[in-house]
Amino acid sequence: MEYKSIIYQPDKVTRIILNRPEYLNAISHPMYGEIEDAFDRFSEDPECKVAVISGAGKCFSGGHDAIGLTPESAPMLSDRRTPEQLMEDYGSEDAVWAAYGKQHNYFLNDLHLYKLHKIPKPTIAMVHGYCIYGGYFLAGVMDIIFAAEDALFLAEVGQCDPGTWDWGARKMLEVMYEHRFLTASECYEYHMVNRIFPDFETLERETLAYAERVAENFDMAFTALQYDKQAVHHTRDLMGFTTACQDIWTIAAPGRKPTGARRHTEREEGRGMARTPRALANLEAKLISEGKEVPKLVTEALARARSRDDKAVWHRATHQAWRDKERVKRADELEKKIEEEKKQKE
Repeated sequence: MEYKSIIYQPDKVTRIILNRPEYLNAISHPMYGEIEDAFDRFSEDPECKVAVISGAGKCFSGGHDAIGLTPESAPMLSDRRTPEQLMEDYGSEDAVWAAYGKQHNYFLNDLHLYKLHKIPKPTIAMVHGYCIYGGYFLAGVMDIIFAAEDALFLAEVGQCDPGTWDWGARKMLEVMYEHRFLTASECYEYHMVNRIFPDFETLERETLAYAERVAENFDMAFTALQYDKQAVHHTRDLMGFTTACQDIWTIAAPGRKPTGARRHTEREEGRGMARTPRALANLEAKLISEGKEVPKLVTEALARARSRDDKAVWHRATHQAWRDKERVKRADELEKKIEEEKKQKE
């Protein structure tokens, strides 16, 4: 496979780098397909001992690539067929989204839980900047996480993910209820992050140095260390990790996503699924309340969010040329209804 969204550097310490820095390494389906292929190659190559996954540019990953935001946005599938091609192939927008949903479920569940989580060799996530939703889950199924002090983690509301197992149920609920980012130091305190470093340069140097030591160790005791990894993951699975992550989609799915006018309003106001401005604002409020310094990354992101026209972005997404005319019509009706309700409240 010729990679377009990641960089693959096979070696004793293999590098897998999410490489869409202009989009904060948003994870599209084409990127998921390349990640899967790269880890398959890593697993099968006897010369590759340890994998380090990281992000190019300013962060690890800003999360899933939502509709209408980039050239690889949903509903593009892993084979890179455009929405226009998918409409031609499937015949309707409903059928296109059904195909996308089926593939999305595979990537979020089977890929993470039954492939990446089960790789017999050591895997390390090297995190800096944002690590949101899909990026958070991707990092979370690696064996080890090293992070820079500027790393900000945002877990997915309504999803039982690695955080529950690393932090414990009470801490997870506290964070979910408040809906905020976690700092690298918090994640270190609650045992999700193994080590933190002052900047990206130190993070990269120390992560790769650690990976080299692990690779040398695996050369000397490969079979024994494979059994050790299997035993650790088996213990976590006896506690219900994989089953809980798999079942949460059935438990939480009916109430996870808003529909109709509510969903439209949230998107127009930039809240969407991750509601990152709210999560950043809540982190800022917590740090100020505790008398702690607010990271520059947070204040700058909040300033950008205040100046952004989310309504215009969502309008472009709902009015793309390939979309079903009836869906566009319903979107127009919802926009009109929302505006009328706002005027009545004023």
